Amino acid sequence: MKPIIRYFNKLRKFSQLDSNKKRERYLFEPTKAFIRKSPLTFLRTASLILDLARRTLAVELAHFFQFDPDQIVTKSAFCQRRKAIRPTFFADLFKQSHQQFYKSFPTYKKWKGKLLLAVDGSGQKLPNEQWIGEAFGFHQNQHDNRPSTRLLFTYDVLNGIINRVDYHTQKSAEVIHAYTNIEQLPKNAIYLYDRHYASFGMAYLHNRYGSDYVIRMPLTTSNVVKEFVQSHEKEKVTTVTLADGRALRSLRKLDLNPERNAEVEVRLVRVELDDGQTEVLMTSLIDQSKYPHSCFKGLYGKRWGVETSILILKSFLQLALVSAYTQPGVEQDLWASFAFFNQQSALVFACEDDVKKKTEHRKYTYKINRNVTAGLIKTYLSFIYLDEHSEWRAKTNVLLKLMPRYTEPYRPDRNNPRKKKIMRGQERHIHEKNYRKAI
Repeated sequence: MKPIIRYFNKLRKFSQLDSNKKRERYLFEPTKAFIRKSPLTFLRTASLILDLARRTLAVELAHFFQFDPDQIVTKSAFCQRRKAIRPTFFADLFKQSHQQFYKSFPTYKKWKGKLLLAVDGSGQKLPNEQWIGEAFGFHQNQHDNRPSTRLLFTYDVLNGIINRVDYHTQKSAEVIHAYTNIEQLPKNAIYLYDRHYASFGMAYLHNRYGSDYVIRMPLTTSNVVKEFVQSHEKEKVTTVTLADGRALRSLRKLDLNPERNAEVEVRLVRVELDDGQTEVLMTSLIDQSKYPHSCFKGLYGKRWGVETSILILKSFLQLALVSAYTQPGVEQDLWASFAFFNQQSALVFACEDDVKKKTEHRKYTYKINRNVTAGLIKTYLSFIYLDEHSEWRAKTNVLLKLMPRYTEPYRPDRNNPRKKKIMRGQERHIHEKNYRKAI
């Protein structure tokens, strides 16, 4: 069995509402919902949400029912049916979408035997309704309060899989939520953080729970880093102390029971950028023979994959265009978007060998176009969940033949000057000018 077929087979089985336990977990009224015969069964209703309804619902419903006037339901009927489903179903499906990837694809990529997981956050504007702001939080400026949330991503940069998403309000710092995640994250991984997460508290917690990290450090906030920069050494193994300060206080507030004046052995690595700037990385990768100085520039550079994943979610998958104006509906759409992203990544992974064979004679390395293929997957995804066994497999194979046709050159290590922009709330997120909307 192909890994991609095994992958979707597991997701199909999970999506079946085939036990009382599932009904109680995933339905608000398990004894009443989805009992009567209706064109909108549980799986059809869930599939409509998983298909990312970004256009007007009337058009989405017409497409879903293949323009059959005897089958097409009203927008009201769909909205009433979706109200019966708890967002927990889509959150659990998202978890399955990343867990089953590693189980179904034994050849998933690693770096020196470890996963590379980058951690980063992003703000997300939500529909301007008071009850949504009360559920997710507000972003406040001098004029108004606007419903919004912060999303903290833990992202596998080699395989393109979102492993975890945490919601939090604008009032709490990302690093605080990153602290509480460390104990629960996979141990066989290296975690990549930018300088917003620079803290000896991060080093202490990773050391306590047995996972590795690479953190970009600001050059002027820590005496340990300042002395290292002034020494002009390429690298140095040293000990940092969790002394009285913000990190210790934060860990205590979170009831993480930090040990005052705990010492952590770290390695500081100087990296010279192509534009002449210097950056310093703090890491737990002490073994200089296994992890030589020369590997760290490229290793930390892979962190950019999490930035690209946020671009795909916001621009290509149009994360802000939710199809509901209730708290459960908004949450359904957000989790469905993350699950869609992972399913697309699994299909992209399954097509990589075909893309390499078809483009090996070209100047550049090519990768699958995530924007175009999102539109293709949207067309086929509901069939994968709803069709009979042989039919959904056949449609998946058609999709695997179609996707390698849509590629774009991959040019790593480009160094275009960064242009800082003011992102107004009503403009976020701006669609990239060299792409057109595909879903």
